[in-house]
Amino acid sequence: MKFTFARRKAINSALLTAVLVLGLLPACQPQATEPEKKPAEQSHATPNHTAQSANDPTEQKEVDVLIVGGGLSGLSTAYQLKKSGISYRVLELAPRVGGRVRTGSYPEKLHAEVGLAEFWDGNPALEIVKELKVPMERVDTGLSSFIVDGKVYPFKGKTNQEFIASVLNPDEYKLWQAWDAKMEKLLHEVEAGHASGQMPKELLALKALSFADWLKKENLPPLGLKLIHAVLAPEVGTPLERISALDGIAEWHLFVGQGAMPNHVVGGNQNLTEAIAEHIGKEHISLNTQVTNVVDGPEGVEIRAVDTSNFKNKTFKAKHAVLAIPLYRLFELQFRPRLSETIYQAIHSQSWGAYFTAHVMLDKSAEKYWTIDGANALPLLTGGPLGVIYPGQGSGDGKHVLINLLITGDFAEGYNARTGSFDDVQKQIEAEFEKTFPGIGSQIRKFTFFRYHPRAIASWPVGRSRFDELSNGLRKAHGHLYFGGDFTESSHSDGAVIAAQRVSKQIAEVLGKK
Repeated sequence: MKFTFARRKAINSALLTAVLVLGLLPACQPQATEPEKKPAEQSHATPNHTAQSANDPTEQKEVDVLIVGGGLSGLSTAYQLKKSGISYRVLELAPRVGGRVRTGSYPEKLHAEVGLAEFWDGNPALEIVKELKVPMERVDTGLSSFIVDGKVYPFKGKTNQEFIASVLNPDEYKLWQAWDAKMEKLLHEVEAGHASGQMPKELLALKALSFADWLKKENLPPLGLKLIHAVLAPEVGTPLERISALDGIAEWHLFVGQGAMPNHVVGGNQNLTEAIAEHIGKEHISLNTQVTNVVDGPEGVEIRAVDTSNFKNKTFKAKHAVLAIPLYRLFELQFRPRLSETIYQAIHSQSWGAYFTAHVMLDKSAEKYWTIDGANALPLLTGGPLGVIYPGQGSGDGKHVLINLLITGDFAEGYNARTGSFDDVQKQIEAEFEKTFPGIGSQIRKFTFFRYHPRAIASWPVGRSRFDELSNGLRKAHGHLYFGGDFTESSHSDGAVIAAQRVSKQIAEVLGKK
């Protein structure tokens, strides 16, 4: 695992220059429906053209590496293996690549993310962006406007620190600065400990209490404490009471000091995963392929799968296999021999975050509700049933505006539950809209909902950490099997790519490749 705090600081300048040159500077599949408030055109998701099921005789030809999962982690693994001249095949359950990276587009010439919202500075995915010359843009700030106790605090200033200084009084801001300096020191110590393999005992001890409880002991101003909860809870998809203090500190690397900045792919983030798929070759990707069994033998790996388009069973063979799928998908595979008990302990004792996405199309005049002092206050962290309100993108038709609700935590788990209808979800969201923006209901034209598995985001509960021995064990080779995926590294998409770099390096070393 590469901890990203120092990495982000080291490559920020180079990435910023590269992204400017390019014109600018979360697999788990959702179920989507579109309950409409008023008759309107149906939306159409952007089609995926980058890969097709390979039905030729070469599909089941033995390769060096089989990659289970065609999301960001699986595609990035193939990308790295290609650099080393190692042969591979990606096995993806869905009829498309990208996993939780996908973009919904609409006839109104607007689009919004369905899953992954941004790529933060320091994310190694940005290195792939640079190499593939994928156009990027910066449309948001590091910190965002937020709501606390019914009051909106719009983002002001040019930097995170200027914004924080605008919402705290001078004495409170001094307390914040002292805490921020402490966090920066802790992050350096965490990174150094992880890199050396000798995490200090006093840091590992922080996994014994929640991040929320740890924060209460810090000398933070009340509004500053609420700001931390408002900012970080959506990032990990669960309340800060449910993650260990050590991992809360690790997640704060995005916001310490001047903080990282979010980056977005022009036209939608799925354009990056499609570009990677094109680069690695669609002939090396098998879609509609549901892996059922993983057999690790003395000479290599045999993977059995079902083609979901016709239910034909297939067998694939390779020297090694990478499991680059969400944590909960591991429970759907049968392993022979059975994985070790420590691996099952590591998997079962991890926690999770949840998210649910709602795209809301409104009359363009609705922009007045989030325009404060002449400026657009989105993104807006509501801390409630509306989640984070992101602005949609696109040229638009001049008549409509699209917003994207990224709802996390308990609200997302409730919306994701199959015990209620989407009509019930819409009713709850409409009520919260009216509470937050009185009078907005008459300007809503349609909703599009995307439901995800409730364990979509990895997290580490009290008593666990991404830095503990169970996590370290997951990152090692297990026979010819390697665990990739974001859940082995972090709660963000950077973990998906860091995992890809790790497993590809491990395999290259075994195969004697550069």
